[in-house]
Amino acid sequence: MSEENVEQFHRINKELSARRTLSPDFLAAEVEWVNPPDAVEPGVRQGIDSFNEAISSIFDAWKEVRFETERVIDSGDEVVALGQVWGSGRGAGIEVARPHGQIWTFRDGRVIRMRWFHSHSEALEAAGERE
Repeated sequence: MSEENVEQFHRINKELSARRTLSPDFLAAEVEWVNPPDAVEPGVRQGIDSFNEAISSIFDAWKEVRFETERVIDSGDEVVALGQVWGSGRGAGIEVARPHGQIWTFRDGRVIRMRWFHSHSEALEAAGERE
């Protein structure tokens, strides 16, 4: 099932770029969005509406933002995505370019959890993967 999870991750990425939200077809009812403890909005959001609100708050915080995935790792029920985030803030317009990592956990083709990390090494360590 892991190859299908990678394909599903790519479909999700495409929808996020186009719509800045995810259809409930991609998400389990109990889906979780997990931010790191030192994020602007730390903690866990649970449920489809809260998951999409977390996505919305990211795009709302930036005048312009884009995420580029550089590497995708098939890890069974998990897909590890490593990339870069570029953006400029709404208020002061500060430009940001930094690495980020995500771990998407799937069950029956739907996302049950997305964990976000400030670095590639944090994401890889959390997934039990090597650099």
